[in-house]
Amino acid sequence: MAEDLPIYSNTMLRTGLQFADLARFKDLDLSEVWSKSDELLAKMEGASDVAAARSAIRDSTKSELLKVHALLFHGKPGAGQFRSLELRPLYRGQDCAPAQFIERSIDNLEVWLAADSFKEIHPIERCALTITRIVDIWPFEFGNLTTAIVFANKALNDAGLAPFFVLPEHRPEFEKVVASSMIIEMQPLINAIYQTVKREMAQFGK
Repeated sequence: MAEDLPIYSNTMLRTGLQFADLARFKDLDLSEVWSKSDELLAKMEGASDVAAARSAIRDSTKSELLKVHALLFHGKPGAGQFRSLELRPLYRGQDCAPAQFIERSIDNLEVWLAADSFKEIHPIERCALTITRIVDIWPFEFGNLTTAIVFANKALNDAGLAPFFVLPEHRPEFEKVVASSMIIEMQPLINAIYQTVKREMAQFGK
């Protein structure tokens, strides 16, 4: 709905305090929200078994990323395999790694996600950065957006936060913030994740 679109605004959140209001939503049973997220994420690019895919993520490794894609798109040729085709970037500034460099790029991503310095970043920012890096590489022939979000939501789950997902009516706006993140304008995507998490948790924290 139109009134929901400000979750994709460029408005800067207050540095250091930008996520502080989420502290009032603690120890909530968010299983219903995660189920809702699973259903909506499945509709993005024709995925299935989203719950099983997110349950397969424990250490955010390359093998787990491949497994997530395989589970999400089970039965589709190429599921669980890095793309072998050369593709032109979909977004300005996107790397869209050549096929022969995808595995190396994902290896680098795995190291980056495991770094202590990365783990010190707020989970919402980690989620945004993980989505951005996977989309930047575009490792699969299909299903990259869904796979990126499911994989990145691990940071939110571990922190006891609600998941990030995209409502169907927000898909055009989501595409815009993803495009912005490709040219290192991260704030719109961070805002979208933050506002989605806050909106969903507020329903259970009343």
